[in-house]
Amino acid sequence: MSFPSLCALRAFEAAARLGSFKTAAEALHLSPTAVSHHIRGLEAQLGVSLFVRRTRAITPTEAGLQLSQAATHAFSELEAAVAALRDDENRLTISTTPAFATLWLAPRIDDFEQRHPDLRIRLVSSTEPVDLERDREVDIAIRYSAAESDTDDSRIVVRESIGAFASPAYLAIGVSIETADRLATRWPDTRLAPIDWSTWQAQAGVGPLDDAKLRTFAHEQEVVQAALAGKGVALVSELLVRDMVARGWLVAWRPEIRMPGHAYRLISGPLNRHTRRVQRFTDWLEAALARD
Repeated sequence: MSFPSLCALRAFEAAARLGSFKTAAEALHLSPTAVSHHIRGLEAQLGVSLFVRRTRAITPTEAGLQLSQAATHAFSELEAAVAALRDDENRLTISTTPAFATLWLAPRIDDFEQRHPDLRIRLVSSTEPVDLERDREVDIAIRYSAAESDTDDSRIVVRESIGAFASPAYLAIGVSIETADRLATRWPDTRLAPIDWSTWQAQAGVGPLDDAKLRTFAHEQEVVQAALAGKGVALVSELLVRDMVARGWLVAWRPEIRMPGHAYRLISGPLNRHTRRVQRFTDWLEAALARD
């Protein structure tokens, strides 16, 4: 026996749930005759009576009650799934590094949301490689990598430069490079070439420094937080501290010394890279980075 049509099942489920062919017809935007026709066809196909019909009322038979319970549950599940899909169209999931999420994107994401109030942003922070062909929940990934490398599925959206920054209170004590507490990142990912104080010292023409005055962290946001707390001079990306410099929380130290850093790359999955929500975020991201 072939499976009954969804139209017939939908008409039956509505009639059983609402207790009336007429009310079911109004809910489904059909005529009462069409609803009755669907249900009689369903009864003929199944070989059972689904309703006891009276002059002004219908009552499900035992078979009808059993089928109506299953049909109501099934249609509720389908409606929930469709609603979730529609909701996903308005949700943009962005996976990015903890440092970029915390120090650059979070202070600016409200600008994107104000420009696109129909989209809801979900941020996922991670330094792990991302495969958007397998992870379909992520729309866009922003990853940190060497500026000179490139892959087919990503493009550079910004190249950074590295400088030294400290809190005004820390610099007010009159530190020199020899006496300063130095803060830097030592990335767990060994594929990233280190950007360390030895390179800065070479550009500044400074000799060997006391390693006891050097403190390293695994992530740039930790380095920045230590600098904000007045724990030393941080060697970090100008891009990531631009907001704090603008607010006067950090100050560039020896601003004439700048070093090239790495790059941030944009990766989008093959199924959604041409969607409107991804394109709108990409356009906003590139424009915001250009303004910075």
